[in-house]
Amino acid sequence: MSMVFIRWSVTLIAVYLILCYLVAAIFHVNIWSQVYYLLVEFCICLCISKQGVYHCKYLKWTAYAILVEDTIACLDVIFDFIPDNIMSVVPPTILTMGIAIPLTLAIRHYMKARKVMRLLEQWKSTRMPSRQ
Repeated sequence: MSMVFIRWSVTLIAVYLILCYLVAAIFHVNIWSQVYYLLVEFCICLCISKQGVYHCKYLKWTAYAILVEDTIACLDVIFDFIPDNIMSVVPPTILTMGIAIPLTLAIRHYMKARKVMRLLEQWKSTRMPSRQ
């Protein structure tokens, strides 16, 4: 699968789930009765795991958090093992943490990488004689 397709899939699924939780909270609707989309999320997680070096490690954790969150929500609809007041908090928390933590780590990594690249460029400019 294309790397761009996988990355956009994970990102759009995360946005979609946030919107679903908002709609479910506003209109008091159970949106977790279909489990067929778990197969798509599982396939995306498999693709990300198999093509490990091509995908951001932080995006992997977002995809895994989405899969875990949806699996818990769907299993709760089927078996009803988590009380409703807890169920309205646990999956959105997993999803929020699955997005917030990797995003924070990715931003920190990007800032450190930019700092290292800037230092490398400064080092190269001081070591290399200028060509005139």
